[in-house]
Amino acid sequence: MGLIKGLAIGGTVTIVVVVIIVVPTVLLTRQEADFQETFMEKCLKFPEEKQVCESKWAAFEQAYVGKDECNITEENYKLLFDQTPFKHPCGKTMFWSKTPDLVHKYTEKRDCLFSLEDTLLGYVLNHLKWCGKLGSKEYIGRSTDKLKTANDPRIVAKTFTENCQECKLNPVDVFWKIASTKFALHACDGASVMLDGERPEPYDSNSFFGGVEVPNLQPPRVNNLTVVLVNPENGKNCTCESLGNLRKDLDQKIGCTCRAVAKSHVEKCIKESTPCGACW
Repeated sequence: MGLIKGLAIGGTVTIVVVVIIVVPTVLLTRQEADFQETFMEKCLKFPEEKQVCESKWAAFEQAYVGKDECNITEENYKLLFDQTPFKHPCGKTMFWSKTPDLVHKYTEKRDCLFSLEDTLLGYVLNHLKWCGKLGSKEYIGRSTDKLKTANDPRIVAKTFTENCQECKLNPVDVFWKIASTKFALHACDGASVMLDGERPEPYDSNSFFGGVEVPNLQPPRVNNLTVVLVNPENGKNCTCESLGNLRKDLDQKIGCTCRAVAKSHVEKCIKESTPCGACW
């Protein structure tokens, strides 16, 4: 808003423009508020208690806010994962590669198999994107308030959900790599994996399953891996040796069993709520 005043100096009228800047109230950005709200809603729906969800949010946020978004390490998320160990029965661990929709529909209403996305952090952060910016700060008080110190608690770092850089050590990829590692380390007895038999190479050594989870399966804690190879009606040969590098990548102390199953049969099991063991 500007005020225009006229001053007469030596018979000449000089126009002076006085500009008054009105600073609006600075709140969390809409995208940031939506992200935090989504985190809390999904945590409470898991279900979990409110105070637990608030604690998870605080531990999660401190991992990346105000930090270099391309230099996030396992240490950043240590507090979060220390507070959130896996609790599902370790003998019911279900991995997947290139079959997210089918495996999640299958495990959604069952307590016999658990994918990473069926655990608290996996469920809450699935499909979300986030990052921080080095040194980013924002004042969340009212514009009429006065800052008392540079360490005023109303000065906070921000969460960004847009314009996050695609770099190797970004907070999203690092989170999922740590989560996948710990998920594999939690597995015991028999574990399962659902692979896509329609792909030329159902097993990919460079996928999260092949590159992160397989190397972290610990024998003798894990003694067998069951491969569920989902095919069209006429599927591929189903042996662990036929799945490219799987048998080579898998520790020889871990047994491997392959079961071919038609996709339509899995979908029927989902529809009819067939018990896990009866589907393959």
